[in-house]
Amino acid sequence: MRTSNMFVRSLGVFVPDIVTVEQAAREGLYPAAEIERFQQIGAAVAGDVPAPEMARRAVLDAYERWGESSPRELDLLLYPSVWHQGPNGWQPQHYLQMHLLGGHVPAFEIRSGCVGMISSLELAASYLQADQRRETAMVVSADNHGTPLVDRWRMTPGAVIGDAACALVLGKEYGMAELLAVNATTIPEADAVNDGGYPLFPPDATVGRGLSFGDRHEEFRQRLLKAHGTGIHLTIQKTMMQQVEQTLDEAGIGLADVTRVAFPHGRREDLDGQMSWLGIDEDQTTWDYGRRVGHCGAVDQFIAFEHLVATGGLVAGDHLLMVGFGSGTSVAAAAFRVLSTTPVTKGSVTRGARA
Repeated sequence: MRTSNMFVRSLGVFVPDIVTVEQAAREGLYPAAEIERFQQIGAAVAGDVPAPEMARRAVLDAYERWGESSPRELDLLLYPSVWHQGPNGWQPQHYLQMHLLGGHVPAFEIRSGCVGMISSLELAASYLQADQRRETAMVVSADNHGTPLVDRWRMTPGAVIGDAACALVLGKEYGMAELLAVNATTIPEADAVNDGGYPLFPPDATVGRGLSFGDRHEEFRQRLLKAHGTGIHLTIQKTMMQQVEQTLDEAGIGLADVTRVAFPHGRREDLDGQMSWLGIDEDQTTWDYGRRVGHCGAVDQFIAFEHLVATGGLVAGDHLLMVGFGSGTSVAAAAFRVLSTTPVTKGSVTRGARA
């Protein structure tokens, strides 16, 4: 979807302290032999801070650092999540309404896996474009994976799982970056990639079954080999490239114009494949940051975005491409043009002309 006059007004994050893989190895949590092999550095670990509280802190960070007005002035709140947020039957967005927004702001939880932040941007932009009276929307996501059903150090071979939150305020008039285009799609034939062959009922969490993506991906691979082969992996690759090409075309830019590409924080071998598909180098990616904090659910590309802006990795005039993958299997992409790395107000930033 090509977006018109859609701007990132602010970005806020909550990234807890890092536990290194060396420390985890000393405690018997991470295989010491894998430190050099997989090149992971650590994971952000939130301890007992609930995910909705992490989200609240990210929202406050977005408003305090970028000079935004009250979150009670929002027209929409979308809360994508990946892992369990709190008590069963309870909605995390209501926590933000109680502590920050009030009840008049429409608020919804979104469940689209690790592409949740990107796909929610598409929903938020559509919502704002549908009515000229709607001015701002927030997309916020948070996950704390430190629960008994997750082993963050071994759940995905070659990667580690982190905890983090990010809040993004999207508006029509101005911002620190322009959202040029965003797209999300699903590959239905890859629906079973993460189900592990388990029954849909009763749900895993209700019977105490842990989550191991390594085991589930291997089960899916073996299932494909016994059936009709592994062609689905080519379909996933092709769909990813189609999403990237469509997004760049709608944004009016090409890959040569992209300064940085933000992928999910995962395995180095996956990154190598993604770089090969797009024809980019490691220093154009967010790999070095991602391997320090781990795979943090739906916020990976967005906390990397904030990190790049804060550390000078992106400056005014640069373009950022986000590429996302989620269970299902879903694929998403978004393109941004950076306008400013400091707080902005209406009229203070000149919108970049599209090609």
